[in-house]
Amino acid sequence: MAVAVDFSLSLEEQCEAIWDATEARAAEMEAIRATPPLVRLYDGNRRLQHLVQNDDEMTWEDPDNDTGPGQMILDFSMPAAQYLHDMYGRKQRGESINVLIAVDYCGGRWSGLLDRTEVETDDTGYTRLIAHFLSDYEQLKWKQLWSNPVLPAFIQAPRVFMLGGPARWVLLTALLLNLWRENLSLWHLPDDPLKFSSWFSGFDMANWAVVVKPLSFMDDLAAGTPMALLSSRWKTWHDAAQMILEDAELSVSWRRYLEGDPPPWPGANLRYGALVIDIVDKSGVYEGTANGGTIFDGFTRGIREFAEDLYEDTEAAATSAPVVGDYRVPGRLLTNRRAPYVFYPPNSPGVTHASFVQSPAKGIQINTGGHSMPGVNETMSALVQGVFDVVGNALQIGSIGGSVDAIAKMFYEDTVLAWISVKLYERAQESGDFRLYEYFVDSGGKAYTLSSFMVIRAGKYATRSWFSCSMDVMDGAPYLVGDQGKGHFWKGDRVSTMIKGDTSRRLHIDRVRKLTLTRKRGQRASYALEIGNDTAQEDPLVRLMARMERIKAELKDLGVF
Repeated sequence: MAVAVDFSLSLEEQCEAIWDATEARAAEMEAIRATPPLVRLYDGNRRLQHLVQNDDEMTWEDPDNDTGPGQMILDFSMPAAQYLHDMYGRKQRGESINVLIAVDYCGGRWSGLLDRTEVETDDTGYTRLIAHFLSDYEQLKWKQLWSNPVLPAFIQAPRVFMLGGPARWVLLTALLLNLWRENLSLWHLPDDPLKFSSWFSGFDMANWAVVVKPLSFMDDLAAGTPMALLSSRWKTWHDAAQMILEDAELSVSWRRYLEGDPPPWPGANLRYGALVIDIVDKSGVYEGTANGGTIFDGFTRGIREFAEDLYEDTEAAATSAPVVGDYRVPGRLLTNRRAPYVFYPPNSPGVTHASFVQSPAKGIQINTGGHSMPGVNETMSALVQGVFDVVGNALQIGSIGGSVDAIAKMFYEDTVLAWISVKLYERAQESGDFRLYEYFVDSGGKAYTLSSFMVIRAGKYATRSWFSCSMDVMDGAPYLVGDQGKGHFWKGDRVSTMIKGDTSRRLHIDRVRKLTLTRKRGQRASYALEIGNDTAQEDPLVRLMARMERIKAELKDLGVF
């Protein structure tokens, strides 16, 4: 809490007041971290069953845009352990077979469903239960995007669901349409058909178990979110959204709405236990943010833009730096995406491990294709048949166009407008004369189409210059990890660091990619962090192949037209 300084006091008294306020604030933050995590167990209908306090050990992982595993170890004699193990009893008591857990600590909340339990007895005779959970992001891997969510499964027209617009609006709208399908039960019986109200409860979002935070098209457009095109033929929302989230550097925000929470948005009318899904931009790369700099000159700033050919991205220098007024408010903890607050110097005691990897761009030309653009083969076939039909009739031997075309097709098919080659001029200028030349992306698609544009972009992205920073950082050394105003930064936020021994003293900025909350018996709970994209440090060929598999799946969907 901010404390006003009484300037009528003497200088010594003012300093004492500031010191007392500083110590009080430090004690307040220490008390927040000393408070054990609040662990609640609910049944599948969100009825509170147990508060867990005497666990042996717990670990909760929360990666950005993916499911995180959770594990809790309990003495098997504890009531909570017996409850988790007794799936048959839960079913008989009408409590459902599922168990929902919510873990609150430092403003953050990890929640998820029970995945499985194990009971082990060691050589001393001690029996313990190991409960495994999956975070609530897993829900998004079990929500499929139908080709047409308003029609029954046996009639799906058009064959592919497509939606274009600002990325956040596109992804949330696609999810909302399929949540409507799930809750309205238009083509399926409700869970309790004999309960009359269950036939109409789906029309009220207040009854939904998973909801989407509202976002209008114009608001997302005004926010500068990159445009995206989503396509799905019965893919899960996670699979359909992964590349869009990655390219636009967006983060999925999910949080269970429980008793005592403020409404997720003004006027929200939701049932307690509802999972609220939102997508947030914590990168700021398309509106201008810090992208580097040195310890001497401060941050450099840039805005990511599309180049004129739409294949390459450029970083336009931003000359003005934002003034973050919140940083000047005593007691307010946060980080702004345009001007990251957190900086870890090379000798920071909070950094337990750091790894930095960089690689220059490879290749200045991207090639792909294999099949002629739509209409080319058909036009050539029509010409061959038409010409030889005329010739055959003139020679009074009948229409021979079809026969000739069947033979000629092997010579002309997929030879005209079947391949596309794009030179990356900005990369060529940066690479010098001695360089790798071209890279072929094996897509098997049609050239000069939207799909080929996607493939070229993917090939350009896979062969780009990249820098990766992977760090393990301790909480509270010196920055505090927390959400809801109880920490300097949280998952997805940008932080800066510097490589130890780097004479250029260059600053590197990356996002928090994973949080892990751990606690052992007799120890205080703490967060461990991973900063940077550790997948960038995998084998580049493996990463490229994985990305191209996703591209091929997209093209397969688009090719069904």
